[in-house]
Amino acid sequence: MITGNLEYLISSLPYLSFQDTEEVRSRISSTLRKYARPVEEKTCLITILDDEAAKFLTPVTSHLLSQIKLSTIHNTIFQQSKNKVLAAFSEYVFVLKEDIKQLRISRRNDSSQTASKKQSSLITNADPLNEEMQLLKLKWDKLEALSIGHYTDFGALVIYKLKLLLLLRWWGFDTDKGFEVYLQTIKKN
Repeated sequence: MITGNLEYLISSLPYLSFQDTEEVRSRISSTLRKYARPVEEKTCLITILDDEAAKFLTPVTSHLLSQIKLSTIHNTIFQQSKNKVLAAFSEYVFVLKEDIKQLRISRRNDSSQTASKKQSSLITNADPLNEEMQLLKLKWDKLEALSIGHYTDFGALVIYKLKLLLLLRWWGFDTDKGFEVYLQTIKKN
């Protein structure tokens, strides 16, 4: 059962919003780093969150939380989770990935770059960085919808971690490096 300590942890975490400013980055980073030991200055924010949450969770639940990553959230193990929030988001990302795959196949095969109505409503045809931003926003909005009714339970902690992962992904974008990868991809095709 969730204890009052986890409730305190969740309420003491910095508020997350879908923004990228130095002020927001600094506030989130400094608040989470207060939980880390001073010698662990370079520790990743996700590791800090996982370690702090582990103090208030069962070993099994703590392990599950630590396994949550954006790159694997669509896997079957998360889709079949007993936690409804985790399962719903995992299923959403799985379907989203399939829809995006079909959209990209459709774009590649159709010179006019038209796609089905469902697929074209997902993201607008933009440069790769803006399309990725649109996908992050779609995922963020889904998490916002799932957060209703979850304030201090494990579902709230899962949502918080996923939102933090989305922000860290966004904040990690490097347009110069991304453009180089894009050019290399074009050369291969």
